[in-house]
Amino acid sequence: MEIEWIGDFRLQLVMKSRFSALAFVIAISACSSSPQLPVPSAAMAAGSGEDLAVLQKGYGVYMAQCSRCHEPMMPSEISTEDWHLITPGMAWNAGISEAEEAAVLKYILAVK
Repeated sequence: MEIEWIGDFRLQLVMKSRFSALAFVIAISACSSSPQLPVPSAAMAAGSGEDLAVLQKGYGVYMAQCSRCHEPMMPSEISTEDWHLITPGMAWNAGISEAEEAAVLKYILAVK
C-alpha cells in the first residue's frame, strides 16, 4: 500500500488535497445551479410598462443587496402578493431607500 511506504505525512497531504478538490467542486456546482435572473431589456420594459432605467436600477439593487444575505430568488418562485409583503421587510433589513425598494419591486414584477 502506498501510504505505508510514504508515511502519515503523505496521507495528510493527500487527504487535504482531496478535501480541497471536493470543496471546490461543491462550490462550483452550487454556483452553476443558481437560477440566472433576467437582465432588464427593452422588451421587458415594454411588456411591463415600466421604464427601462428603473428596471435596470431595480436589477442592480436586487443583485447587489439581496445577494449579500441570501441567494436571490427567481421572481416566479414567489407570488405577486407575497412579493408585495416580502419586499418592504427585506428593503428595511438591507437599509435601502424607498426609491430603491420601489425599483426592486418593479424589476421583480416585470420578470414575473
